[in-house]
Amino acid sequence: MNTKNIFSWLLLLFGEAIIITAFILFRGSIANDILTLNIVVASVIYCSFFIDILVPWINFQDKSHSRAGSLGIRWFATWLYAASAVIAMICGNFIFNLAFTTQLIIHCILFFLFLLGLLAAFHSSDKVREVYEQEMANRNGINEMKAAVRKLKDKINDTNDLPENFISRINTFENNLRFISPANSQEAYELEDSFVATINDISFAIANFSMNEERIESNLKKLERIYQNRKNIYSN
Repeated sequence: MNTKNIFSWLLLLFGEAIIITAFILFRGSIANDILTLNIVVASVIYCSFFIDILVPWINFQDKSHSRAGSLGIRWFATWLYAASAVIAMICGNFIFNLAFTTQLIIHCILFFLFLLGLLAAFHSSDKVREVYEQEMANRNGINEMKAAVRKLKDKINDTNDLPENFISRINTFENNLRFISPANSQEAYELEDSFVATINDISFAIANFSMNEERIESNLKKLERIYQNRKNIYSN
């Protein structure tokens, strides 16, 4: 445990000590059981705010930033619970002088609703993560297409006497791949795999370009068809 964490825990304990001391000193005629309940509720409110210092809600190492999308729900639930719990304590102790059992039930209901709010925040966070992971999965095929073209260009640079027209068409493919949008469909995945396979076939054939010229030309036309078909597919 580093110095920052130790200091944070000490602050948490110091704040808790202040809360307990304040309730004891200003308890008035409040019964022990109600006093204990008030201390517990106040401690829960205090910890619900302080916990972000010990365990930050947002993890900056998470590239999906999933918890950032649920931050509004989390803080709405926290502030609503805190306000409701404080109002319940004031009304129960000073206005209506409610019995311990009644106050306990009220605070249990409020805490239950608070947990439901946190659960909603976690569900929201999971949904953001699912969308991010799906987006990354959708991009994998496009990234493989780009990687295959780059690999082919590296081989072209190491191969002499290739026609300029052939090199120009490969460069065009590399530039045009920027205009393909990620898509979550089986057709898109199949076209991406077909594009990569065709590029790899061309890469193998250029070692003896003159003998494989017809085969390469046929594959280039195939690539053009695959690219056009894949470009027309996008996620709604």
